Amino acid sequence: MPDPHLMIRKYYEAFNERRFAENAELFTADAVIQHRPNSGPRKGPEGYLESARQATTSFPDLRFQILHVEQRGDTIVEIDVSATGTLLGDWTAGALGTLKATGKVKTFRIRETLEIRGGKITFSGLTYDLRELLGQPGPL
Repeated sequence: MPDPHLMIRKYYEAFNERRFAENAELFTADAVIQHRPNSGPRKGPEGYLESARQATTSFPDLRFQILHVEQRGDTIVEIDVSATGTLLGDWTAGALGTLKATGKVKTFRIRETLEIRGGKITFSGLTYDLRELLGQPGPL
């Protein structure tokens, strides 16, 4: 099995360089992708592409920096990243509200949980503090 840490580094580099199709190939056809709090899970490579396009519609210059990688058993990896981007399009979080485009740079933390089996991603879930992203004080 390929080194998951090398795979993760390449995965984030490809996102930062907008090589989304390259990343989509890392996902199994039935991979579950849970990236947004206001929508159900997406599936497979196309689901990843939809999520990446949606994120970069709101934050066209969005970039991720890996802060920490933690292996959780044989197949689960948690990655803490710092996300920075200019909010040029509205970002909707359903009943939680909408972050209106401001043209300002936002930096926020994300934790991505990946399940990797046989060198392919079978699950990707993002967690983040929506209050931090929406600019509201206190825990969510």
